[in-house]
Amino acid sequence: MRTLPVISDPKTRQAEFRIGYIWVALATAICAGFTIGAHVSFVIGFDFPLGEGFYSFIQTHGHLQLVGWAGLFIIGISLHVIPRLASVPLTHPHWIPRILWLMAAGLLLRTIGHSVLPYLAGGVFYIPVNWLVAGSGLLEWCGIAMYVSLLLRTLGGIGDIRMQPALLSVRPYFGMMMTGWLLYATLNLILLVQMAVRKGIVMDKGWNEFALQVFIGLVLLPVAFAFSVRMLPLYLTLRAPDWPIRGTAYVYLISFCLLVVPMSPLFSALAPGPARFVSSLGMLLRGGIILWFVWQFDILTRRYEPWTAKQDVQPSPGRRPTRLGLADYGEFGRFEKLVYAAYTWLVLAACFEVLDGAAALLGYQPPVGTDAVRHMYVLGFITLLIFGVSVRLIPGLLKKKCVANATLVEATLWLGNTAAVCRVLPSLIPLGVFEAIPASLVVAQSAFALSGVIGLGAVLCLGINLWRTAGT
Repeated sequence: MRTLPVISDPKTRQAEFRIGYIWVALATAICAGFTIGAHVSFVIGFDFPLGEGFYSFIQTHGHLQLVGWAGLFIIGISLHVIPRLASVPLTHPHWIPRILWLMAAGLLLRTIGHSVLPYLAGGVFYIPVNWLVAGSGLLEWCGIAMYVSLLLRTLGGIGDIRMQPALLSVRPYFGMMMTGWLLYATLNLILLVQMAVRKGIVMDKGWNEFALQVFIGLVLLPVAFAFSVRMLPLYLTLRAPDWPIRGTAYVYLISFCLLVVPMSPLFSALAPGPARFVSSLGMLLRGGIILWFVWQFDILTRRYEPWTAKQDVQPSPGRRPTRLGLADYGEFGRFEKLVYAAYTWLVLAACFEVLDGAAALLGYQPPVGTDAVRHMYVLGFITLLIFGVSVRLIPGLLKKKCVANATLVEATLWLGNTAAVCRVLPSLIPLGVFEAIPASLVVAQSAFALSGVIGLGAVLCLGINLWRTAGT
């Protein structure tokens, strides 16, 4: 069955869109997530002394980028879109601001507390601040639990899910998302409490790595796939979403479990050899299923007719035509370039996962590091997708007819891609190149060092653009 995105239904008494989530996400990214990331990349790239507590900045940066930047965007948009896909109103709309306050307070405590903790070691404030950092995990856990509970209660009122085909096809992705939120929030809270009990500066590195993999694999990627399937065919006039979307989700979930679960500290310590083998198999399978998703989605290849090809509806007389192959007149800037760039990064990340997985299964050292692939997913795919979709979607949710500045959309495109290239490319260059061309090492180090500053510039352009759009 061919179904198209359901954006609104006035009969369902839906709650209004809450822009506060977007402002807090942008504030977190600009004031903390990207800023700390810029500091980290600058220190590493230019080979400054790291210091004992430097890893606390890395952990704080990762948490803020995942939960504060991408995560709050997901919560804010999903609380608006998912009830409309289900054609049922939120059961407790008054929970929406409470969730935001809990998340914002937790992120603020984590930002300040974990950043200053290394400088308080041995002082009178060290233990209280350590427990305040643990308290940030509790606040976030409460906010996330409320969010998941709100979605579950709302979706529980659907009745026969077969009557909602738009939601039915992407329901497994949202199921993974909610599971991933709860798993990550619980792991984060436990690790922070454990850090406070042992009076440490950083969380357990192995379990923190596992928690990050859970969030990326169960929250970010599935929800990006679900929103893409339901929104982008309308915005970019892609093929109708009538391919095996649900089946792809189940194969993706299997691949995620094979990849991540064996490499948890629990299983990797018990049987390191079999754990690496199974994880490599999962890596190969996940990369392959993501490539299959992109191929079927047809966003980069355009092999299928758009869903509009068989529509009988004719445009109104005198109405000017939309941009070729798109559903707008250019009033949102060239947002489609950001979306295409995001999916190009996704393809690259998936290809490198296939390459790494195959190499590991054959007994060779994986040619691409985990950190490089992770930044392809998070900085390349997720961040650029947020850049592109937000300037296309949010103006309409604010009842605006256009984005404030199309030039800023273009600036976001170039800065965002440059940041991703500078962050990832130095990790992909073989060591032999640096040995053969000494100057290349200086260039690579400088690019890596400046990648965070460039990324900060990209998110600043987005923030200014959305702020001006809301104010017009």
